[in-house]
Amino acid sequence: MENSFNLQDKLLDNSIFTIGSVFSVKGKDITVKVSKDKNLPHLFFKGRTIKNVSVGLSNYVKIIKGFIEIICKVEGEYLEEDKYQTSKKYTNEKEKIDRFLNVSVFGFYDDDGKFQHGIKEMPLIGSECRLLSREEFEDLHQLSEANQPSITLGSLIDEETQSISVSVGRLFSGHIGIFGNTGSGKSNTLARMYTELFKLNSLNSNFKTKSKFIFIDFNGEYSKDSGDGILTKNKVVYRLRTKDSSGGKYPILKAEIEKLELLSILLDATEKTQQPFLHRAIDTDFFDQNNENHKKETQNIGQKLKDIMMMKNKDFNVPFLKKYVKDFEQLGFKIINDNKSIDDIKYNGTTHGFYYRNTNNDDIYFEQNETKFIGVDGYFNVSIASNLNDLQKIQFKILDQYYFEILNGYANYEHISPLIGRLKKRFAMLGRVFDVKGEQEETGVDQNTNDHNIEIIDLKNVNLEIKKVIPLLICKTNYDEQKNKRDTDKNNSLHIIIDEAHNILSENSNRESESWKDYRLETFEEIIKEGRKFGVFLTIASQRPSDISSTIISQLHNYFIHRLMNDNDLKSINKAVSYLDKLSFDSISNLSTGCCFIAGQMTQFPLSVKVTLLDKTIRPQSETVDLDKLWKKNKNETFS
Repeated sequence: MENSFNLQDKLLDNSIFTIGSVFSVKGKDITVKVSKDKNLPHLFFKGRTIKNVSVGLSNYVKIIKGFIEIICKVEGEYLEEDKYQTSKKYTNEKEKIDRFLNVSVFGFYDDDGKFQHGIKEMPLIGSECRLLSREEFEDLHQLSEANQPSITLGSLIDEETQSISVSVGRLFSGHIGIFGNTGSGKSNTLARMYTELFKLNSLNSNFKTKSKFIFIDFNGEYSKDSGDGILTKNKVVYRLRTKDSSGGKYPILKAEIEKLELLSILLDATEKTQQPFLHRAIDTDFFDQNNENHKKETQNIGQKLKDIMMMKNKDFNVPFLKKYVKDFEQLGFKIINDNKSIDDIKYNGTTHGFYYRNTNNDDIYFEQNETKFIGVDGYFNVSIASNLNDLQKIQFKILDQYYFEILNGYANYEHISPLIGRLKKRFAMLGRVFDVKGEQEETGVDQNTNDHNIEIIDLKNVNLEIKKVIPLLICKTNYDEQKNKRDTDKNNSLHIIIDEAHNILSENSNRESESWKDYRLETFEEIIKEGRKFGVFLTIASQRPSDISSTIISQLHNYFIHRLMNDNDLKSINKAVSYLDKLSFDSISNLSTGCCFIAGQMTQFPLSVKVTLLDKTIRPQSETVDLDKLWKKNKNETFS
C-alpha cells in the first residue's frame, strides 16, 4: 500500500503556513509574535495566493498545542522595535520592527475533526501559530452537513470566494430577527432566505401539507402583481383594503371576533363599564341553529318597538325611535312598511305619547291603536330583508343588549353610546377585510383546504385605525389553531413572518390605550416564549430594534444584523446578542448595504456575510428612488 505522506510537501507546507509563535498568555488574551518574513499581505503557495493574517472580520489563526489545534480570532496588532538585537546592523530597516498579533481563543477541532466553538485548552508560550489552509477555512464556515437541506445566503464580506450556506433546520426551527436601518438591505435578506427555501428541490410533500407560512406585509412589498415571483409564485395574496370593498378578504372564524378581549380592544372598550357590557351582550343566545328565518330576532325587535312607544319618557322620543329603527335596518332587517314613512310619527311632550295624524286630521295614539303602529297594516312590520353575515350577527347582539339596558335603566346612555358609535365604523372596516364564518370547515382557514401554504397579507391600503388589529387577529387565530392541531398531530409547523415589525411590536406607541398595548405585546410575547413547543416560529424584520419589546428581542434564536446607527438600537442588539465580539459590534454602524452579521443557533460563531441581491424581477418593492435619474435633465430637454 502506497504511503500518502510526503515529507517534502509537509516541510514546504509548514514553512509557508507557520507565521510565528505564542509570545504571551494573559488570561484569555494571547499575543503572537509574527516571523519577520511573514509580514507581506499575501503569501504564495503552489501557484495560488494565500491571504496573510491581519485584523478583520473573518481572519483566524491556528495554534498547535501538542495534538490539539486551537482556533483563534485576530482582534488587533501592533509593532515594537526589536530590543534584543540593538547592536545588529540590519540590511533592511523593516527587520528592526517586530509585529505582534492580539488573538483570542475561538474554538477547537474535536476528535472527529469537527470545529467546536468555545474554550477547551489555552496555548502555551512558544506554541506554533499557523494560517488556516483553504480547506480548513472552508470547513470552519461550513454551517450545514452534506446530507442536510441548506440555503445559500451569500458570501463572507472580506472573503467573497467563500459562500455561506445555512442548514434549513437550524435556521427555520427557531425565531429569527433581522435588524437594520432603512436602506441597509434587510428586506432583501428576508426575501432571500425564504425565496431560497421555497425553491429547494429537496423538500417533500409534507412541506406543503404540514407547514404554513404567513407574511404580514405592511407596505405591500411582496405582492407586486398577480402571479409575480416575489418569494414564490405558489402563494395566495390577500390585498386588504378598508377604503372600500374592492380588496381581498381573509377568512377567519366568528368565534375569534367574539372573544371578549379582542372585542374590547377593537372597540376601545373601557374596563369598568363597557367591557362588562360587551360580555353580557356576547353571552346572549340569539341566532341559534333552530331559529328559522331569524324569528326570535325579529320578534325581539318588534317587542322593543312597543317598549319604546309605551315608555312615556321624554328621553325616548321620535329621534330615539328613528335611531333605533335605523340601527337595525342597517344590519339587514326591514322594519318600516313600504307604504309608510316614519316621519309621520310625532311625539306629544305633554302626554308623552306617540301618535300620527290620519287623513281626517285625527290624532291616532299608540296606546289605543297598537295594531295601527305595529303589524301587517301598521307603520312597523319587522322581517328579515337579507341573510345576516356573521359580523352583522355580532353587531345585533351588541345593539340589542344596548337598547335592552337603556330602556330598562340598567346602563347609562352616556357611558355606553360612545362604544356603539365606534361599533358601526369598526365593524364596517372589518367587513371589508375579513370573511367571517361560523364553522371552521367553511372558512378555508385550515391550510389543508387551501391550494397554497404560503399566504401574503398586504396591509398597504389598510388605514391606521385597524392596521395593528388585523395582524394581531390573524396571528392569534392561526397560533390558537396550531396549538389545537398539536393535540392530535405534532408533525406540523406554523411560520409567521412580520416585515417592519415595529408597527405591531412597538413598546412606545402613544396612539393607543395601555390595555390595548398590553394585550398586543402579551400576545406576541406568548408566541415567542411558548410558540416553539407548538411548532410556531416567528420571523421579524425591523429598522428600530430598540422600539420592540426587549422580551421579544431576547427570545430570538437567530439574528441578522445589518447597519444600525442609533445608539439605542446598538445597545438593544448588544444586550440581546452577547456573543458578538467587540470588533464585530464596532463594525455594525459601518456595514455596507446588503452586508450583515449572522449569529445564533444556525452558526457556532458570528459571521460577516454579504447577502446576494435578488434579481430585480423577484426583489421586494423597497428600493430607494434614484433621484439623480429622476431629476437629471436630458441633453435635449428644456426646463422652465
